[in-house]
Amino acid sequence: MRANDLGAFGFSNDEAWVALSTRVEGTAQYWLAIVMTPIGWAAVVKGLSLVHVSEAALRLVPFAFGVATVALAYRAGRRFAGHRLGGVLAMAAAAFDPLAIGYAKVLKQYTAEAFFCLLALDRAAVFARRRTPRALLVVAAVLALGVPFSNAQLVVAPAVFGALLLDALVRRDARAARTVLAAGAAVGAWACGYCLLLVRPRLPSATDPYWSTQQYLPFAWSALEAGWTRLAWSLRPALGATTTIVALAALATGCLVRRQRVVAVALVLLLLEIAGLSLLGVVPVSQPRVLLFLTTSLAAFAAAAVGGLVARAWRRPLLGVAATIALALLAVDFARAHPWRRSIRPLFVEDAGPLVRLMEQQRRPGDVVLLHLKTIFIHAYYQRAVPRLVPARDVSTGFLPVRAPSTRLVKESTVAAEIAAARVAHRRAWLVASRLRREEELRLRRKIRGGGAAVVREERRPGAFLLLLDLRPPVAPPA
Repeated sequence: MRANDLGAFGFSNDEAWVALSTRVEGTAQYWLAIVMTPIGWAAVVKGLSLVHVSEAALRLVPFAFGVATVALAYRAGRRFAGHRLGGVLAMAAAAFDPLAIGYAKVLKQYTAEAFFCLLALDRAAVFARRRTPRALLVVAAVLALGVPFSNAQLVVAPAVFGALLLDALVRRDARAARTVLAAGAAVGAWACGYCLLLVRPRLPSATDPYWSTQQYLPFAWSALEAGWTRLAWSLRPALGATTTIVALAALATGCLVRRQRVVAVALVLLLLEIAGLSLLGVVPVSQPRVLLFLTTSLAAFAAAAVGGLVARAWRRPLLGVAATIALALLAVDFARAHPWRRSIRPLFVEDAGPLVRLMEQQRRPGDVVLLHLKTIFIHAYYQRAVPRLVPARDVSTGFLPVRAPSTRLVKESTVAAEIAAARVAHRRAWLVASRLRREEELRLRRKIRGGGAAVVREERRPGAFLLLLDLRPPVAPPA
């Protein structure tokens, strides 16, 4: 499912500003292009682009992390439950999560964040069982090396070390507590240095205003309801409405099971940490993609917890039969939650790239380009000329592409004025737009007609359209 349509459509606007790093020239331009992208993840994309440049090739990076997450879910779930049934259920939860499937086809780092979160939790479970310096070193390495690939590791690390420290204190193991504190301090120092030196200076000033338009958790009792609503957006499609409640309850019991305690406590701490940061206006919770690392881990380990309960129930045959019947009912709920045919489709399609290339091929020297604001990065990536970027700290991306004098940005409120201005020196105009709702497109077309331009050609792709406008249509003779 993750491989379906991997390269069938061009990059969306959000993907295109990430892909621009593969087309710009020079270190300074590259550094500017990855301002909002994890450095390590961007480096892998860049390296892959040196081998082959296509939508399918570049999307292999999120695809590979998505597939690796499914494989890891089996291992982590089996270890967590103490039985292979836990691994199978965890793998199913990760494999059929519609959001995880969708973002495995999107040129963004969200599948990498889910992979490294799941890996860190699994490695923490290994250390809790083995209690060796080598196992703790692996935990620290996963959390530290994951930072350049996953912004989420910055919040995962405190939860993981907090759970390991609580486990050591419960076992009254002072030596383990000291080594966990030392490892946590080392990872914390690395993460802080990375943020201060490589992340914070690159963040545009418009990042916070952008996210301020999204919903954070409120300072009120309604925060509990709001937080559950945000989680349910992702967990119910991944597990099913009933299965989500049952699985999370099973996961909660893991706090009392020695084998499962570290992972279960770490997930509880991670939930509390994200809730607290959201209350402070640091982590937005209204966008499921931002929390994919959390919801993927919750779904996988919650499913594994169900598998562990069913496996343990078979110590008593009657109880085992009842648990198996309950599991079958949950499987029906799981199947009903998944629109199987829709699950293989991309999350959103904004296929303006082929239209930009068509326009580039058929433009005449005197033609002007009217570029919709929502398509600016798609145009910059697919244009023939090498893109050139300039810093723009007042926009959320941190940069804007430089446009040719014959290319003008338009939106619904300005398109008529831009047509009037272009008519002075140009006979034809190409208008390319994407990600417009049907009613938005209709209003834009009315504005075009109101500006006195006539549509003489139209090309469409999923989520995008291209119009050739005659700016000087013949005037009808007077009656």
